[in-house]
Amino acid sequence: MRAARANAASGSANAATRVDRIAQSLAERIRSGELAAGTRLQSVRSLARQAGTSIQTVLRAYDKLVAQGYLEARRGSGFYVRYKERVATSAEPSWLQAKPAASDWRRLLHADRPYERRIGCGTLPEAWLDKPALASAIRAIGATSLQSLAGHADPHGYLPLRQQLQLKLLEHGIEADPRQIVTCAGAADALHLFVWSHFHPGTYVLLEDPAPFLHVQRMLASGLEIVRVPRLADGPDIEAMREVCARHRPRAFFCSSLLHNPTSSSLSPGKAFQILQLAEEFDLTVVDDCTYADLLPSSPLVQRVPLAALDQLRRVVHVGSFSKTLAAGLRVGFLAASPACVERIALHKSVGAINSPVLGERLVYHLLSQGKYRHHCERLQSRLHACRERLIAQLAARGFVPEPTASGMYLWLSLGQGVNGKAIAQALDRRGHVAAPAQDVFSHSPRNTSHMRLNVAVACDNPVLDILAEEVAIARQAGDGGTRTRR
Repeated sequence: MRAARANAASGSANAATRVDRIAQSLAERIRSGELAAGTRLQSVRSLARQAGTSIQTVLRAYDKLVAQGYLEARRGSGFYVRYKERVATSAEPSWLQAKPAASDWRRLLHADRPYERRIGCGTLPEAWLDKPALASAIRAIGATSLQSLAGHADPHGYLPLRQQLQLKLLEHGIEADPRQIVTCAGAADALHLFVWSHFHPGTYVLLEDPAPFLHVQRMLASGLEIVRVPRLADGPDIEAMREVCARHRPRAFFCSSLLHNPTSSSLSPGKAFQILQLAEEFDLTVVDDCTYADLLPSSPLVQRVPLAALDQLRRVVHVGSFSKTLAAGLRVGFLAASPACVERIALHKSVGAINSPVLGERLVYHLLSQGKYRHHCERLQSRLHACRERLIAQLAARGFVPEPTASGMYLWLSLGQGVNGKAIAQALDRRGHVAAPAQDVFSHSPRNTSHMRLNVAVACDNPVLDILAEEVAIARQAGDGGTRTRR
């Protein structure tokens, strides 16, 4: 009896795998434009015979694509493509790529090349670290922190740091009691804690496209159903967002109001209000990742505020981090949310991480309380601005026009119509450079196929720009966008 149940379960799993393979293959053909809107798909019986599988398996794959918005079923006629690029849904059956490729997102996190050869990476140069301030903070906390290692820390985090974060949030117009703040090991951990404490596998959530690859991978690893909303220059496509909210009734919207990764764009005030109106209408929690916000210079002419300043943490979960500004290896971040939300997060943190990064939190507290962090960020903003101006000029001299952004760590660069950014990244990899193409890393939209993310600090004054221009010219001359492998 047990063996029979095991065999039945195995057969069911294999069938589910076949369903996913068929659905994914068709979804990729639809997203690429090979199967255009209005195209009638081959019959269920015909595809089953071609794929060597059952009619029921193909029918389940078609039904899955109907549920995701790729197809529509017409009674007595068959299945037709109804896909609209602006409301694409994720169709990845697995969060982990089995075979690392040249454009694998993991290579952007874990260095296998020298820093100057990683133009797509997400860290600032080591020379830009405030080493004297960090060394001073390490010395200051060294003797006094030994006692803190003897027991378990408060799951909300180091109280003096949370009190300092309260003041920091107030500067942005966000009023938060220290009990509404939870510290964690960077922004990625904050995202993990929120997802883990609030959602079950199969829950629908909204995500901007393009989006940080760690957001995508975390949601896929948690079994969430991702619905993508196009990110425009001033924020998400509100019309598309409303449409998918009405169709899928998602539970949350993950976005970045300030210095979005990878585009370095920020929400306009109008878009910010529209997002909050949709959140109220459709009962959405908005998770606002402001990891890069401290790299945004303050300006009396252009006021950019995080969503939580408009919402005061009613529906918005505000996420921040110090890993991008202080040091990538210093994993300290935080989130601020409503009391009920924080209570759930703190409970799950107690079960999972148990402790906060004790020494890291004390180090960050020292830098914040001594006023050193603000000056450090101002220096970073100035350096990035200088690099950005030079890099834009250097790209223009080579025929490239990046998306217009004035601040932040990244440039969102289109290589030109018809040029495949992923293929160019693979060509750069063969020549020893790690790039960050949009395709399969930040986006699944054909709209972003030619784009890649450039780290301003790495790409500026870098000879790789000549190699990039050369590979793009070769791709254009070949007329294949760079998709054919060069020998």
